[in-house]
Amino acid sequence: METRYKSPEAAIEKLQQLCSRQEKSAADVIMLMKKWGMDPDYHQRIVDQLKAEHFIDDCRYASAFVKDKIRFDHWGIIKIRFILQQKGIPKADVEKVLADVNRDEYRTMIRKEMEKKRKSIRGTPREIWAKMARYGASRGYEMEYMHDFLGDTAEE
Repeated sequence: METRYKSPEAAIEKLQQLCSRQEKSAADVIMLMKKWGMDPDYHQRIVDQLKAEHFIDDCRYASAFVKDKIRFDHWGIIKIRFILQQKGIPKADVEKVLADVNRDEYRTMIRKEMEKKRKSIRGTPREIWAKMARYGASRGYEMEYMHDFLGDTAEE
């Protein structure tokens, strides 16, 4: 059963606890308040208070999100940028965080993921190239980083 917070004070207290344990975006917090059945009139006021008290910080959230998605889920920058924009993170914060990504480590991650996927694909060189390009695009990898690997694949 869902926990319903009737008062804004109770919701703020619970959200402070949640945000102190795990990074949350303003969109995540609003989604939780909707799930709890909170009156929408309180949403922005509560988000503003949490931001003022540094429980929510979009740039800090974006930084943690980018690191986790690259390191653990092996997502590409295109997919990460899209998801962060969907969550309402300001474009300037998204671009600042993405600029800090170590491109050598990122390129290595893409190559390893593409090599792993290549082992499971069969077909003509052209079919393999197309399947690999689709796979990389679905993961959000930029063509410039996939190009070296795809060039190798086309020559097989």
